Amino acid sequence: MGTERQPLTLTSSPNPLNELLSHLNNTDPEGKLLSAVAAISLYQRAGQSPITNNQPLLEPCPPDTNLTCSTRAAQHLKLMLSKEREKLLPEWLAAAATAKQCVPDYCLPELLELGRTSRQLRPAILAVLGKRGRWLAAQNSDWDYVIGEDSEETWKTGSLKARQLLLQHLRTQDPAAARERLVGVWGQEKSDERLAFIETFQTGLSIEDEPFLEAALDDRRKEVRYKAAELLAQLPESRLCQRMVERVRSSLILKQKRNRLHIDFMFTEFSNENIVRDGIDLKQPPRLLGEKDWTLLQMVAATPLSMWHEINQESPVEWLQAAKRSECDRTLFDGWAVAAVRQKNPEWAEVLCSVHDQFNGYLMPQNQLIQGLMGVLSPEQRDAFFLKLLQSNRTPFDSKHPAFSLLSHCRYPWSAELTRVVIEGVKRYLANTENPYDWSLRSALIEFGYSMNLSLIPELSASLPTIVPEGSSLASYWIEAIDEVLALLNFRQEMLREF
Repeated sequence: MGTERQPLTLTSSPNPLNELLSHLNNTDPEGKLLSAVAAISLYQRAGQSPITNNQPLLEPCPPDTNLTCSTRAAQHLKLMLSKEREKLLPEWLAAAATAKQCVPDYCLPELLELGRTSRQLRPAILAVLGKRGRWLAAQNSDWDYVIGEDSEETWKTGSLKARQLLLQHLRTQDPAAARERLVGVWGQEKSDERLAFIETFQTGLSIEDEPFLEAALDDRRKEVRYKAAELLAQLPESRLCQRMVERVRSSLILKQKRNRLHIDFMFTEFSNENIVRDGIDLKQPPRLLGEKDWTLLQMVAATPLSMWHEINQESPVEWLQAAKRSECDRTLFDGWAVAAVRQKNPEWAEVLCSVHDQFNGYLMPQNQLIQGLMGVLSPEQRDAFFLKLLQSNRTPFDSKHPAFSLLSHCRYPWSAELTRVVIEGVKRYLANTENPYDWSLRSALIEFGYSMNLSLIPELSASLPTIVPEGSSLASYWIEAIDEVLALLNFRQEMLREF
């Protein structure tokens, strides 16, 4: 340690540390040095000031103006957030929003996290967060889908995701202002940013957006061009839709045979450059679909449905019948269905629901297409459609019945009358079937519980157990499903009673 060559010399200035060191044993140089080091180390640590946090304190959350939901309603929510009865969450959120109630503080982290992973639920979640939920979301970048006040700083310096969400939020309030904000920077944005921003036009889309979207058809990136074309196809007055009208009209061949309309198509020479600019994909068509049908499908889907009536005053039903006599029937069904969803045309949507089982789903997946058509109809139109279908088609109510898959795909509230008719159909089928172990009907019956009219719970409690023939060996197979339906109905009623 070197203490034999040079003795340890301590300062003699008067202070408490030196007073302590003066009492060290001078006969043990090594011990004296180590003891001095230990004492000085403790002295230095004891004299350090504590670390301070110089970050500014968070602004406290402003008080909520909306009421918080009841304790019982919060218990239902916690249950659904834990994956039990989770399919009822949209109904719970809608009821809370209608009652202008917020979720309690302790449910906010789980609900915000759910919104991060479930884009479809975000609008419903945003409606019930309240000011505290939005305040909490601002503290975690993972929850930046929750947009607060419009921020110029976010628009200028924020991440792509934050800027896209800000633009989408603005389009819910003032689409014109959102569009003008984008026009100013569009030419300077990268391709990924242009694609993200043009997707926000789906919110609040109107003919006022048409000039901007028409110009976007010339964008350098293919995905931006296709998205612009898809948006323009939802605007029947757009220049793109009018160009599609010209193409379809020039290709359409109509003939009357025995007072019945027949349809065929013969394509003229289109400019490939122009048709591709309008979003038509001329490359390899989907499997089992020829090039002609693939092109026709895309053009029909982007053509205003009003054109078909203007040609010869035929109704959607008559056009559907004519399509059934053609070689391109399914192509027309798909194209018309996509157009009906895009243009939100209830008359065509109702007619096309009758051929839903013949959709190929090349442009839009079949399930999504059916749900889209049903979403176009009002609750009264949906009920009237199903009642007419069930009463006019008395075939056994199983998976082959045309109403079966439609009802299974569409979780909308049913009227009391529709609920009764469906249950009667199930009862009639079980009384006459040779296939009593129909698992698809059994599963569907449980799913129907999410839509059945709650005012009929007393009636259903008495009638549902009777759908199984008395003395049947299948009682346990069906009673278990019936018990699940009744439990679901009672839970829904108890849940909604809290609002």
